[in-house]
Amino acid sequence: MILSSLEKRRNKIILYFDDFEKIEIYYDVYLNLSIFKGDEISSKKIDEIKLANAEYEVKSSAFRYLSNRNHSIFELKTKLKKKGFDSQIIENVISFLIEKKYLNDLTFAENFVRNRVEGRKEGVMKITSELYQKGIAREIISEVTESIKENPKNMLNAFELGKSKLGIIQKRGETDYTKIKSKLFLFLKGRGFTSDVIFEVISKLNIKNEEFDE
Repeated sequence: MILSSLEKRRNKIILYFDDFEKIEIYYDVYLNLSIFKGDEISSKKIDEIKLANAEYEVKSSAFRYLSNRNHSIFELKTKLKKKGFDSQIIENVISFLIEKKYLNDLTFAENFVRNRVEGRKEGVMKITSELYQKGIAREIISEVTESIKENPKNMLNAFELGKSKLGIIQKRGETDYTKIKSKLFLFLKGRGFTSDVIFEVISKLNIKNEEFDE
């Protein structure tokens, strides 16, 4: 087929051929093709152009997601599949992003743990569950969460949350100490803290006198 004419429309370009066929591709894709008006384009070349355009579209979509926040490999792959892109092209793009270090589950998990501990004050159990949901491998989760247990911030977070919750419970008029401790336990458990951390926090809270041992 002979490329008879070209028409640019915003960020795309339409290639018109002498057999009345036309292909609309992204202009950036066209710039890498080195084809010009009057060139003879084989069917194989047409297929290559279509593939390059499809990969460009998937890459563009992936970079938009990554520009908003970091993603795990599983997260990004799931989002691209939901957009209806071809599965093999998605795999090709994911491999490209991993090779170029735009995707790295270990780095993602490390940043995720840091944000959850320092920002959201979540405990290891909740963080572990969230990482599983994001498709992070078991060995990576084990590696990145091990440090939480030894991190002083973990206990401090639990203590501060427990102290705040205790104040709320007491303002509501609860005076049964067993119920107060039970509510504190369930609250901190829901935030993802382990039982040993919770028991230690509760032991530091002088519930009766609303004092806190240092």
